[in-house]
Amino acid sequence: MAPLVWLITGTTSGIGTALVVECLSRGDKVIATGRKVEEKLRDLKTDNLALLELDVACSKAELEPQLKKAWDIFGHIDVLINNAGISAFKTAEEAEEELVDKMFQVNTFGPMRITQLALPLFREQGHGILAYTSSSSLWTPLPFMSHYAASKAALSTYVESLHKEVSGSNIRCIAFECGGFPTHLGQPREPAQEGPGAVGPALQVYGPLFAELMGKFAANPMVHMPGDMTKAARTMVDIVKEEGLASSHPWTVRVPLGSDGWGRAKQRCEEQLAVLQQCKQISDSSDREPGQGLQALEEMFAYHTICD
Repeated sequence: MAPLVWLITGTTSGIGTALVVECLSRGDKVIATGRKVEEKLRDLKTDNLALLELDVACSKAELEPQLKKAWDIFGHIDVLINNAGISAFKTAEEAEEELVDKMFQVNTFGPMRITQLALPLFREQGHGILAYTSSSSLWTPLPFMSHYAASKAALSTYVESLHKEVSGSNIRCIAFECGGFPTHLGQPREPAQEGPGAVGPALQVYGPLFAELMGKFAANPMVHMPGDMTKAARTMVDIVKEEGLASSHPWTVRVPLGSDGWGRAKQRCEEQLAVLQQCKQISDSSDREPGQGLQALEEMFAYHTICD
């Protein structure tokens, strides 16, 4: 396969940095973006690596010239990985509007805006891959992470629907639903800021549950983060390039990463199936005619697949 050109957001730490290193190791070209990216990734600079300042929370008008600039660096882009993300432990009741807005801007709305800008360019060149770093937390959301889980659930759902819209134009989409990895997710975006997980809830009613959860993470954090970022990056690139273990697998739009990511998805699907069985009679009772909903489902089946 000829070398690919990758545009990756959120590359200044964690899986983003690992993706840059992995792509470069395979002879591909990378446009690495992020906040203060020149400062943080200058040691990786080669002829195959371009660094571009980009904040995914910016408006579409601000993102458009930056994406055009990125496109012109190597003349085209084959793969766009929307990897930037933020998280915080916060009660749903106490979460400040600014925090919630920022989380959805970075995790959900930013990737949507970049996607809108990239689609015409991919369609014009006749191919492209849109990849997204999502989270297994959407399957089994933890207490005090409701907004993060909701932003990632929205992202994966968006990607699944998007793939059905654009696959006819030789554009493919994929969401990597990551389990626990020792990244800096949940840490402040600027050193001077206070870490979002450092202060417990102000309302005492949430104190015991918060302390219990934080105690589990503090006691042995690596148990809750079994993933290896280097291996995750290698797997993500393998899947995009259909190499390694992915060479014999069909293209799948939502892929769990990490044994815990796979386990959380499996657990939720099994639990949900049991709930559906219990609700069958109640659900059917709301149809105008018995079984009418199943007939409609069969007619729409072609649009429900998540594998090519």
